[in-house]
Amino acid sequence: MAKRSTPKKQQANSQSSRRYKTYQNKARKRLLQATSVSKCDKCGEARLSHTACLACGYYKGRVVIDKSKEMDKITKVKA
Repeated sequence: MAKRSTPKKQQANSQSSRRYKTYQNKARKRLLQATSVSKCDKCGEARLSHTACLACGYYKGRVVIDKSKEMDKITKVKA
């Protein structure tokens, strides 16, 4: 394991806090730009912005995912 060098001089508190504040501000910006959730116009269900609604299948007023055809799960494999 590599040994770390000892600091030659003591670091000022303002320098440490400035570096930490920069990190905090970047993290805050990242959280603000995170994915946003909006309501579906058709059914009112919560959905991700700029994506089709998983409950009704509508996006921008038109059907994108056909929810009328529900797929049956295959539970048994015929041999």
